[in-house]
Amino acid sequence: MDGLGLIAAHLVGDFVLQTEYMAVNKLHNVNVRVYHVTVYCLPFLIWFIFERIPLWEIVQFVLLLWVLHFIVDSRRWASGEKWPPKPILIDQSLHIVSLAILQRIIA
Repeated sequence: MDGLGLIAAHLVGDFVLQTEYMAVNKLHNVNVRVYHVTVYCLPFLIWFIFERIPLWEIVQFVLLLWVLHFIVDSRRWASGEKWPPKPILIDQSLHIVSLAILQRIIA
């Protein structure tokens, strides 16, 4: 699994495919969060199929990715901070670390 491909899939899933509605409501509405995380995983499926990753590795990776992304997106990562970018930076850092760990475990 190519690390750059994983980051590209992450950016597409978490920024390009995430609507304003999802971004605003995913924290407080579990159904919106489930929908966002499911849509988020689609670019990974496309990338893995394109890269001819074995089906079992795709299933493992995407299921674990889905769970980890759901957990990270279940809360704001800083509250009462004087520096507004901090929550998004922590959120994105956790997502990238999750991808790195999954790549190491599954690939």
